[in-house]
Amino acid sequence: MNISSILRFSMAELPERERLTMFREMIGRGVANMEIVPLSAECSAELELRMLPGASVMWGGYTPHRFEKSRDLSRSDDDCVLGWSNTPTSFSQLGRQITVGAGPALMISSADKARVESLSPLQKMVTVKIPRAALKPQVKRLEDSFLQPIPAETDALRLLKTYLAAVRADHAAAGLNLQRAMVLHICDLVALALGATRDGMELASGRGLRAARLDSMKRHVLTHLGDASLSVRDVARVQGVSPRYVQQLFESEGGTFSSFLLQARLTLVHRRLADPGSLSLPIGAIAADCGFGDLSYFNQCFPRRYGETPSDVRSRARRRSE
Repeated sequence: MNISSILRFSMAELPERERLTMFREMIGRGVANMEIVPLSAECSAELELRMLPGASVMWGGYTPHRFEKSRDLSRSDDDCVLGWSNTPTSFSQLGRQITVGAGPALMISSADKARVESLSPLQKMVTVKIPRAALKPQVKRLEDSFLQPIPAETDALRLLKTYLAAVRADHAAAGLNLQRAMVLHICDLVALALGATRDGMELASGRGLRAARLDSMKRHVLTHLGDASLSVRDVARVQGVSPRYVQQLFESEGGTFSSFLLQARLTLVHRRLADPGSLSLPIGAIAADCGFGDLSYFNQCFPRRYGETPSDVRSRARRRSE
């Protein structure tokens, strides 16, 4: 079952006379539950909202705007909103005001009056909205976390940003159970970034943190498949953990680092061999380009994985091309 809900909004696609009204109604009141005030003559916005069962994530690009909420808006909510931007942004809430630069994250309460303002012409912001009830058991004195900057180099925040990129890429194809797991992992990473309780930290470290680290490791492998020398030590060094910890994370899924790397390389070779656009390239050159330094080893592994030789795949691609 898939309950994916994705909203994409672009002011550029609307008639000029309707742009600001639609932005205020659809995004301001409908999504953020805040009033929107443009702060420049040019007014534009591009947004993408991913709705998950128990959380939502929004990626947005804006010209200068002010988002403002008062308690008398038509819809009340009790969510927590964690966000970060690529430009300085000012926040006002609970009698406090702070300006945060690019990178660090800040959390505000949806239940209280707030103002978020940026004067930068090319602001891009990511926000994560989570019910307060989901975070409160995991974060000691949650209310003290509002308007307290989380440094960009915080490990949990760095992993959260990477994990949300994966959610953005994979959410549309994810079924209900996987989407629920995504929400658990997001809540865990947010709690760790804010400062989880001892029990919350143990729970989050064994669930959300491990999932986010493993996802980050896999993505590092997939972007470096062509490096024939890529090893578990390389991934461990990039992640700042031990090689044994990397192995344990892959083993927690019933596999190994080496098997994941091999299968990823074989998949990439198969895809390229099946592409008629690669017919002019020798099979050995494609295998080497995908990280196989030993051609004989490649020729042993490929038939075991696909039940046919690389030449069989290449011949089928040639016939399709013809």
